[in-house]
Amino acid sequence: MARRQAGIVSDLSAANASALTRVELDPAGTIHVTEIGVSMNGAPNSTLVPVEFNLKRTSTGATTKTSQTPDKIYRDTSAALATAASVEVTGSEGSIIGNPLHRWFVPVVSGMIWVAAPGREPDILAADFAALQNVAALGASINAACYMVFEE
Repeated sequence: MARRQAGIVSDLSAANASALTRVELDPAGTIHVTEIGVSMNGAPNSTLVPVEFNLKRTSTGATTKTSQTPDKIYRDTSAALATAASVEVTGSEGSIIGNPLHRWFVPVVSGMIWVAAPGREPDILAADFAALQNVAALGASINAACYMVFEE
């Protein structure tokens, strides 16, 4: 049985006090987001309050970004991944398409890993962007490590 093309994009942020979209996917076709992970290396803003992260579809990508080539999950598939990715993206974004797909309050330090239920993974179309965003500022000395796994 042939496997679907699958990829992963990850980011370890530079410490930054602003709210950022950490990882963004720009699919060439329909993709399914199958797994997400977030962790932080300290307590944001000197509190122990969890940080809100959203998975969202947007109509356009962010205006300031660093491109990153997603890594292939399966090395035995010859085709290259068609999905592009960006990390540490900031600046103006397009409108959120509907409500955020998922919203979490991520515990400080211990983090969060989410795996979609088989057959119910959210899809992102070629005209959309998928973004994993921390809603509030983390604090000037806090790093966030994030990743998204997807299937094309």
